[in-house]
Amino acid sequence: MPKPKITGIVHTRDSAATLEAALASLAWVDELMVVDMQSRDDSVAIAQRHGAVVHQTEVAPYVEVVRNRFVAQASGDWVLVLDSDEYLSGDAPELVQSLIADKGGSYDAFALPRYNYLGEQVMLGGFRHPDYQVRLFKKGAVLWPGTLHTPPVITTGPARLWEVLPERGPHIHHRNYRDLRQLISRQLTYALRDIYPDDPAAFDFAAYLARAHQQMALRSAPEADGDLSQAMALVMAWDAVMRGLIHWDSLEPRPPLNMLDGFPRAAAQVPRWEIRLRRYLGRHLALRHLLRAVWVRLRALLPKRG
Repeated sequence: MPKPKITGIVHTRDSAATLEAALASLAWVDELMVVDMQSRDDSVAIAQRHGAVVHQTEVAPYVEVVRNRFVAQASGDWVLVLDSDEYLSGDAPELVQSLIADKGGSYDAFALPRYNYLGEQVMLGGFRHPDYQVRLFKKGAVLWPGTLHTPPVITTGPARLWEVLPERGPHIHHRNYRDLRQLISRQLTYALRDIYPDDPAAFDFAAYLARAHQQMALRSAPEADGDLSQAMALVMAWDAVMRGLIHWDSLEPRPPLNMLDGFPRAAAQVPRWEIRLRRYLGRHLALRHLLRAVWVRLRALLPKRG
């Protein structure tokens, strides 16, 4: 049986500082594509130096908006996607080929484990590892929704997704943030760019406060990551509150915030069993996909309201 062709795709926007590592880790693929969103630095020159085919596209607020279109242009049987601040471990060429040969007949997509960095520290607690990412898949088997940081849909069904155990597969290394200040800056940028529901009657600030409680409980893991873990948990809790305020500020008319009433209600909305469940599901992406598919089918069976 002939070896399947693999296309590597990297999306860029002013990514010169990290792009070399990403492309060097994909030097072994059969086709290398870089989708550039009007970079103003040397990203395109770096891509060309690595022999990549460069596609120019419009600037998008996040890569999910354009990812599907360029995946469809890949010539490979399989597609391997990286962000421009990511790179693959050195054992990736052999392990990826082995994965496809061993399980490619039974599965259409693979969730790869990922190491996330804050500065030079790999963050392992607070379900930040294995942090499964669906990045290796048969062409046509995966679609990304057009929303930020939303997991893709496996078009052939969630049962066709295989999670690669960290000790058995290649890792993605994600140089997320050079320091805490950059984390704060990016989270604020994401929050300001996001799209919020426009119905004032449906707004509930307590739901955002509940998410802040969740973030504190889920992401704080000082036994694994020390004080940086607690600092990151505080930033993500702050992010939830900021999103609530940005959402509230966008509404016309603005509903009452009911902040003081919201705090006790928010705490009551986060039972301990939910935190334990979320921690478990955070480590099992394939199970999340399966549960989401079951929920979608159940909703389709429920009687429509109104």
